[in-house]
Amino acid sequence: PHYTSPMPSPTINHEKAIARDWALLSGLTFCFACGFAVYNGIFANFIREDLGVGPSQLGWLESLREVPGLLTAFTAGTLVVLAETRLSFLAIAVCALGVGITGYAWNFHSLVAIVVLWSVGGHIWFSLSPAIIMTLGQGQDSGRHLGRMGSVGALGTLLTLGLTVGFSQWYKTAHPGGHMPYRTLFLIAGGMMFVGALLALRISHRACTQGERERLVWRGEYRLYYLLTFLEGCRRQIFTTFAPFVLIVVFHTPVQTMLMLAFVNAAVSMVCAPLVGRWIDRCGERYALTLYNLCLIAVFCGYAWFLDVRILYGLFVLDNLLFSFGLGITLYLNRIVRPGDLTPSLAMGTTMNHVAAVLVPVTGGILWKTMDNYRIPFWIGIAVVIWSLLAVRRLPGGEITGPVGER
Repeated sequence: PHYTSPMPSPTINHEKAIARDWALLSGLTFCFACGFAVYNGIFANFIREDLGVGPSQLGWLESLREVPGLLTAFTAGTLVVLAETRLSFLAIAVCALGVGITGYAWNFHSLVAIVVLWSVGGHIWFSLSPAIIMTLGQGQDSGRHLGRMGSVGALGTLLTLGLTVGFSQWYKTAHPGGHMPYRTLFLIAGGMMFVGALLALRISHRACTQGERERLVWRGEYRLYYLLTFLEGCRRQIFTTFAPFVLIVVFHTPVQTMLMLAFVNAAVSMVCAPLVGRWIDRCGERYALTLYNLCLIAVFCGYAWFLDVRILYGLFVLDNLLFSFGLGITLYLNRIVRPGDLTPSLAMGTTMNHVAAVLVPVTGGILWKTMDNYRIPFWIGIAVVIWSLLAVRRLPGGEITGPVGER
């Protein structure tokens, strides 16, 4: 007799397709993190050693870099006809180009142009990434999924920084007094990111919003989310702009030590990000964000008062660990969002995040220079975190029961 093999179950096929999409998204996240790790690990030393950028110029550079973030909602809205995965390819490819040519900057003005270029693509991807993750997760255990992808990115950062640290140590030994080949390292970073862009093209429609997506979303019911993202932009920009620069300019930290700190940060994130995500799923956003802000007050106080660089190194790592708790803001939006609003609302959140980010770095840089006191930005940061802590207390308590909207 003739036997025919049974048809594969639609459920099995669907599960395989979902698993394939998760694998592609993991690969994309890994490659992007690898490239960005190299970029972040050497950028501060590059602009100081090769271009002689000072605190005031750094403030202007960081503010101009955040202008594309300020326009994310409008940029993403004009490209609403593209599915999230296709838009991701375009965004990451632009980011890869800008990162790759960073080493070719010959003065401050060319550096600004290149940084703004990659920032356009980078900020669109940063707003798309959580939307794709939560859509693939079908609205369930969103904290766990966001934490898991954070862990994948941290793994890429960890491995890449390990190689970069090893290379920098070898180069220092092989070429005593020689100049780090920043241009080559930036090209490698851009190439890694572009591989991630190619992977984005292969992710299926399951990771995209089903039905029509709004071009632009601004709703009064999301006002607490907008406020929290605004304040997070203030405090994050203060720390990421001035903390590394304080270590380099004030405490003369070499590039090898900065890379080692980034390596430790990646190791901590890889282990802690998924744990934090699952914990937020269980405990709710209000409790997690309250703890987050209380710890941030301690971090900013440390940078404003301590002079022992070893303590500052520890606080630098602690701030990175706390970053995972910021997922609570995204999870709060996912809890309250209307159907079809998730992607454009995250883009609007990125815009709100950068309203302050455009003003804070340049203001902090000018105050540092005019008053000759590097502590001033951190004092401002303490006030911002206290405001954020008060806003967090208005969040609903309890466990996350899932979003009202997009699944």
